[in-house]
Amino acid sequence: MKKIGMIGLGAMGHSVAENIMKNGFQMVLFDIRPEAYADLVAQGAEGAASLQELGQKTDTVLMMVNTYPQCVSVMTSLLETLENGVIINLGTIAMDEAEALERMAAEKNCQMIDCPVSGGTAGAKAGTLTLMAACPDELFREKLPLLSAFSANPKQVGTKCGQGQAVKAINQLLVGVHMCATAEAFTLATKCGLDLQMMYDTICTSAGRSEIFRNRGQYLIERNFDTRSTLAIQLKDTTIACKTAEAAGAPTFLANTAKELFKLAVNKYPPTDDSLEVVRIYEELCNLEF
Repeated sequence: MKKIGMIGLGAMGHSVAENIMKNGFQMVLFDIRPEAYADLVAQGAEGAASLQELGQKTDTVLMMVNTYPQCVSVMTSLLETLENGVIINLGTIAMDEAEALERMAAEKNCQMIDCPVSGGTAGAKAGTLTLMAACPDELFREKLPLLSAFSANPKQVGTKCGQGQAVKAINQLLVGVHMCATAEAFTLATKCGLDLQMMYDTICTSAGRSEIFRNRGQYLIERNFDTRSTLAIQLKDTTIACKTAEAAGAPTFLANTAKELFKLAVNKYPPTDDSLEVVRIYEELCNLEF
């Protein structure tokens, strides 16, 4: 039996690979930065010198890169040697892009699982990610033990590539809107002279709460802007959500507003700052200083 391959060992990919290894799978790893997985090699993983080498030594490859062009570049090299394999794309791209990747794979007699994730770096580290997998039923059942190695919620959301990305786009639409709504609510509370902890605790047991408000609100109170998900990634994901809706013929009044706020934040602040820093747009408009 061949080993499991993993491409993209960034903050989330590294944790995904580590959890897979903890569940007994043998892995071959590749990243353009070998130092990103040196510690995993020390724990027993094998490092590949190239994507072609990784393809030769594996039959199932997880891919966790940020953009569609990166996916195409990775798969072009990988498919030179991967034969009758399965590629699981964990990244967030558009529906039509996922469909295009499946066609690329099929040309080399490989299968594709469209499998974006939700849960961020914390979920990746804890092994509690939600997976939004779209693939034929039999393939999902076959790969479920692997998916369960790094996910507490491996859900099959469809049978066709692109359907996973559609669910992820809806999730990211809500994340973007709720992130901006949280920033707006805290700014209003500050301007009203409210105790922010009191406001947060009250809303967390009220109808207006959201998971983003609950998860990120305490960080706003503490002014903790450690990077958990970047402004650039949030802009990319919200843009994908808007494009998905446009292609489907659905209106996105709120998502487009959120997209413009994240675009403004990316242009004003470092794109690698945490997405919660969209609040600074509101604070500057109100002349708030902390």
